[in-house]
Amino acid sequence: MSILPDWYSEPDKWLIAKNIAAKKLLKNPLLQKNLWRTVDDLGLKINQHDRILTINFRPIEQECLNLLSKLYILSKSQRNYSARYLKNEVGCLAKFSQFISLKSLVNPEQIDNQLFEEFDYYLHSYVNKITKKPLSERSISIHYTSLSNFFKLCHQEDWLEVNTYWFKGRYKKSEPKNDDIDYIPEEVWQQLDDNLHHLPQPLQRMILVLRATGLRIGELLNLSLNCLRKRGKQWRLRFLTEKYLVEDELPICEELVVIIQQQQEYIKKQFDNKYHNLFGSNESGSGYSYKPSPKIMQVETFNRWLNKLATEHNICNKKGEIWKFRSHQFRKTVATIMTNAGVRDLIIQKYLRHRSPEMQNYYKHLLKQVIGDEYQELMKETKYVDSTGKIVATYKPNNLITELMRRKMHQITTQYGECHRPILKSPCQTVNACWRCEHWLTSSNDLAALKNDLQRVQEELKNAEKLRMVRQQKELISDQAILIIRIQGLERENDKY
Repeated sequence: MSILPDWYSEPDKWLIAKNIAAKKLLKNPLLQKNLWRTVDDLGLKINQHDRILTINFRPIEQECLNLLSKLYILSKSQRNYSARYLKNEVGCLAKFSQFISLKSLVNPEQIDNQLFEEFDYYLHSYVNKITKKPLSERSISIHYTSLSNFFKLCHQEDWLEVNTYWFKGRYKKSEPKNDDIDYIPEEVWQQLDDNLHHLPQPLQRMILVLRATGLRIGELLNLSLNCLRKRGKQWRLRFLTEKYLVEDELPICEELVVIIQQQQEYIKKQFDNKYHNLFGSNESGSGYSYKPSPKIMQVETFNRWLNKLATEHNICNKKGEIWKFRSHQFRKTVATIMTNAGVRDLIIQKYLRHRSPEMQNYYKHLLKQVIGDEYQELMKETKYVDSTGKIVATYKPNNLITELMRRKMHQITTQYGECHRPILKSPCQTVNACWRCEHWLTSSNDLAALKNDLQRVQEELKNAEKLRMVRQQKELISDQAILIIRIQGLERENDKY
């Protein structure tokens, strides 16, 4: 029978008995409070557009879990995690607390795989009382990650021993379903255009800047009043990147410059020279009656204005459902438009924010050049040598699409070269022994890789000779001969040109 104090009713005494080092931690006066201030108590830096001012532990009912959750958040706060992240972690732990309040949990040994299986069922059955919607797979995955991180830290600090193997592989990044829309559909986009004038002018300008640049909402809301730059004939928008906190610039068109200049005049007129951001917010308590206030608008406030517009003016999707706006949809929409226009992902990633007509023409030219080079590479004539070093096949594609399909029809994908083993033939018996296989064909494109392999084999052969490893020497000599035959065959073919 355990002589430890009751972990459920006397968690502090139980923790000290388990871990003497915990005695020092338990002297922190914050542990006696259930409402922590993110700035004054934890010393966290707060994003002005996403002000998380407090973290509430009251929903975590069990004293033991409440105490361990506070210790967990204390530890995480010292590692520069954001206030939003910490608040979300407490929310996940609160959900676990709600679940175990339904159970007769007496000791920590009961936190096992069976309990996690039941919690999994609880999450999949959970329905939000306000939205009346179940938790998404992504939300459930986040709960798994939070719980796993929590129990792992408890184990590392010797606070509580819980096996987290159950969580392995369960918190994978969820993929959106085909009917999940993260961008603004064309019909909603048009309705927003038609009703944009119903919003206060600063909100109208915010949306126009978002649509034209693909900025993250935090980058937009924190734009400096002096954000315009002119480099030669090109206007640029200067901003602080939200993820990396470095200053960046992006080219913008003349029309957007006029809109930003109008907003600059608006701010100067409203607040004289006492406010230094491009966009402000509305006064607290003014509801949807816009009264400008010299403070950065919060993301939730921006979203509320848009969703109020959607409700009042019946902005709907094709199914007739009122559209639920979220700020990040604008950025996703910019990316979607570029994708539908045929722009490659790499170019979207690098140039997502460039929206002026001049820049679009430039990228159309760049896109044609890049795709043209890739097209020539795909469509060129290729000659293949087999394991004897002889040219056994010559192939020149007639059609780009059929060439892509042909390359997907090889039975086995190899590191380089191509496996020409027929699909209908019995499964390959020489997997990982391609060098010796009659079906493995290589072209001049593979010369560099073949020579690298030859160099590696020769170095291994020297080591085997020094160590007098006879059997390994024989295998390496055979590999060396095979590679030399292939390389010489390809080089002879190259010399003809």
